[in-house]
Amino acid sequence: MAFLETQDVSRAFGKLWAVNRVSLDLRQGDIHAIIGPNGAGKSTYFNLITGYHRATTGKVFYKGKDITRLPAYERCNQGITRSFQITSIYPKLTVYESVLMALLVHRKVSLNFFSPAMRFFKDEVSRILEDIGLADQAHRQGDSISHGDKKRLELAVTVGTEPEILLLDEPTCGMSPEETETTMSLIKKLCEERGITILFTEHDMAVVFGIAKRISVLHQGRLIADGTPQEVRESEDVQKVYLGGTA
Repeated sequence: MAFLETQDVSRAFGKLWAVNRVSLDLRQGDIHAIIGPNGAGKSTYFNLITGYHRATTGKVFYKGKDITRLPAYERCNQGITRSFQITSIYPKLTVYESVLMALLVHRKVSLNFFSPAMRFFKDEVSRILEDIGLADQAHRQGDSISHGDKKRLELAVTVGTEPEILLLDEPTCGMSPEETETTMSLIKKLCEERGITILFTEHDMAVVFGIAKRISVLHQGRLIADGTPQEVRESEDVQKVYLGGTA
């Protein structure tokens, strides 16, 4: 049984089919990349998985259960969390407070900092920040840190929702080469040490082929290739529409 599966899922906006009958499965424990040119349907496909868009046709299954009609917040509660391409953090909260807020909201815990249970949550926030590499930034305000650290903070906030599947939209966008390397290592760490299954979009092919165990390629809303990095690299269809015609 697939961990997450879409069956002939489509989304139309008027006469435009942004996603057209895409059938795909995500295996538990994988780092899986979705690639394709601008306008290929990657973000729309993410929205169909997370519930931000309702599928026009087709179905979405999570751990064998049909979640096609579930709203986004219910899917998040069940373990499917997405970060967005545009960094969205709490700008006036500290790094520490931002992650704590995400964890408390996810656990539906009231903001009582004197509760005995609060110690557990504070310790978990410290562990998340250590894993993400932001422990030294914990008490800085969110809008005062670098772009790369803001992207990592967004990642820390999503980890605070305790996801089983994490969808990342362009996780290295706008980063320096050093920040990109750090983020690649971090994504692998989240998968290997926290057991989070990763589905991500990315335009940087060095990132895609550097960390993905499996790659799916969309073009004009359709799935044209799916397989290991080597299989996708050797696909004539992929070379023709996306990789410039070279293997």
